[in-house]
Formats: sequence, C-alpha cells, structure tokens
Amino acid sequence: MAVLCGAAAGYAMPASFYGEGAAEIVTVLGFLIAAFVPAMALGATAIRAGGFSVMRIRALGAAVDRQIKVFGGLFLYALIACAVTILGKLLKWGLPTLPIEAGTYSLSLDLSQVFPAVLTALFVFLGLRSVSFIGGILSILTLQTSIAEDEARARDRERDRSTVDELAAYKLPDSYGTRLDVTH
Repeated sequence: MAVLCGAAAGYAMPASFYGEGAAEIVTVLGFLIAAFVPAMALGATAIRAGGFSVMRIRALGAAVDRQIKVFGGLFLYALIACAVTILGKLLKWGLPTLPIEAGTYSLSLDLSQVFPAVLTALFVFLGLRSVSFIGGILSILTLQTSIAEDEARARDRERDRSTVDELAAYKLPDSYGTRLDVTH
C-alpha cells in the first residue's frame, strides 16, 4: 500500500509538494521518534519472573523482542523520513533530470520526483504501522498486568499457607467438640 501510494505521488505530485510544510513535518516526526524510544525501553524492561515458568518467560521474551524490533523499525523509518524532508528542503526540492535514450526513443527522468514518492510512501507506512505501535503498547500493559496478577496470586497463596499454619498451631481446649446432653 505504501509503495503504491509513493509511486502515485511520485507521478502526480510536484517535487516541492511537501516544501511548505517541511518544518511541521520534521516536528511531527520528532514527536514520533520521541515516542518510540521510551516505548522500546518500556518493552525491554517489561518482563519480570512473576509466577511464570522458564518456558513462558522465554516465549514472552521473544514476543517483546519482536515488539522492540517493530518499534525500532518505526523509529528508523521516521528518522529516514525526517532526513529526506531535511535533504529535500536543503536541495530546494530539486534534483537533476536524467536523460534516457534507447534507440529512437528519448525520455527524461526527473529525479526530483523521488522526494514526494519516498516521503508519501514513508508517511503512509508510518500511518499504517502506528496501529501496531498502539497495539504493542497495549500488549506490554497486558503483560505487566499478567505478571502483577501472578505475583499477587503467589502472595495470596503464601498468606493462605501462613493462615493455615497459624490455625493448625492453635491449641483447642480439651472439652472442645464434646457433646453435651441437655435435658428439656
């Protein structure tokens, strides 16, 4: 989807299409980059033992690793979009035209169209993948909740055991449980 949108933009948009909004684009991309870094750190510190088995911890570790790689990829794509925007602005959205000749056919390729093509593809990709970013954060929340529940269960089991031990240590009076016959 992103590649198709990029190709259409490269064909239909003027090279300087993003020129007027370059500062705003870089600002928004900066906010995205600033969101991805703590999300990666949050993911890296999400796993604690809780009451999980070693196998379950390894599976969770693999899932968080995959999540961090997605966040890292989004970080890099946002950084590339930022760099392309800045480069386009520095080059005044212009690159040379490349003449292509094949026998009797002559064609010129405007390399400046790379700016709207690449930027549109990156923006569409980042927009589509932002849904997975939110889902990733929610899955870290689910993981943290699951670990907290396991730790609470372990605490509750320990408390229940200590209560049972306390009750077992309680000495009942000798007459406890004997039957009394009461006359009417």
